[in-house]
Amino acid sequence: MGGLVDRVLAIVIGVEQAASDNVMVRLDELANLADACRTAFLEVGATGNWEPASGSDGAKVRDVLNSADPAVTADGTAADGIAAGFELVQNVVLSYLQVAAYHLGGLAALYRSGEAVFPPIPLIRSIVENSAHAMWVIGADPQLAPTAILARAYLEEFDSCESAKEAAKKMGGKESPAYQIACTRRAIVRNRAMSTFPGTTPAHLDRGKHDHINEGEPGRTMAGQILPRLEVAVGWMFDLLQRFGGVTVDRRQAEGIYAFLSAGTHPSLYQARQLRRGNNLLHIEIESLERRLKIAIVAYYKALRFTMDFLGCDRAPHEALTAAIDDVFPGWLSDGVIE
Repeated sequence: MGGLVDRVLAIVIGVEQAASDNVMVRLDELANLADACRTAFLEVGATGNWEPASGSDGAKVRDVLNSADPAVTADGTAADGIAAGFELVQNVVLSYLQVAAYHLGGLAALYRSGEAVFPPIPLIRSIVENSAHAMWVIGADPQLAPTAILARAYLEEFDSCESAKEAAKKMGGKESPAYQIACTRRAIVRNRAMSTFPGTTPAHLDRGKHDHINEGEPGRTMAGQILPRLEVAVGWMFDLLQRFGGVTVDRRQAEGIYAFLSAGTHPSLYQARQLRRGNNLLHIEIESLERRLKIAIVAYYKALRFTMDFLGCDRAPHEALTAAIDDVFPGWLSDGVIE
C-alpha cells in the first residue's frame, strides 16, 4: 500500500499511522467472517438443496400446502413455471436469504478493501430487512397454520410483482416487453392468491388504499395476514430473537438500529458530522465497524438457523459458521449482546 493510502486509511479508521497494518488485519478478519456467512448458505444448498427432510416441520407444511393451493400439480410444481404452494414458500424464503448472503459477500469486499465507513451501512440494512422477511414468512408461532405461511408467501410474492411492474413501467413504458411480462406475472399471482384464499379481493392486496380493511393499519392483507412494513418486520424479528433467540435487543432498540441504518442509506447529515474532524477528515474506531457488522451477522445467523430448523437441514454448515463467529468475536453469541 502506498504512503498516501496508508495515511488516509489511518485517519479514516481512527488510529495512528504505525497501527494501520493491525487495522487491516482486523478488517480482513471481519471480511472473512462475512464471507463465512455466505459460504454457509451455499453449503446448505449444496448438501441438501434446501429440501425439507422427512418428518421436519417443512415436510408437514409441504404436504398441506400442495393440497391447499389449486395451482400445484401432481409433481409439486405449477404448470406455468411460477412457483405455487410449498414451492412458493421455499422460493420466497430462500430468495431473501440468498440476497442477504450475497450482501454479506459484498460487506466482505468492502471491509477487505478498507472502504468500511459509509458503504457498508446500506448493505447491513438490506441484510437485516431480508432476514426479517424470511423469518416472518415461516412465522414464530409453532401453531401457525400452514395456510397462514402460504398466505404470507403470496403477500411477499405479490408485493414483489407490484414492484417489478412499477419499475418496468417507469423505465420502459407500458408498451415495453418487460412491463407486459411483469403485468402477466402479477395477474397470475393475484388470481392464484384469490383462488387459494376465497374472500380475498384486489382491494385486500392493494397496499394502503383501503386501510379500513385492516382496521386502520395499512398494508396488503390475505387470510388474516398483513404484510409488515420494513421497519415493522425488523422490529418483529428482534422482538422474536429477544424472547427465544438469546438476543438482548428489544423492539424499541431495534427501531433505533433501523433508524440508524436508514439514516446511513438515505440522505442524512448527522452520521458524517459525528465522524468528521478537522480538515473534513473522518474518524471512526474499529470497534464501531465491528458493532455494525454484528448487526448484520446476528440477523442473518438467526434467520439461517430458523430456516434450517424448519426444513430439517444438516446443521454442519451452521455449526461451522458458529465456530467462525466465535473465533472473531469470542463469547459474543453466548452473551447475546449487540452493543
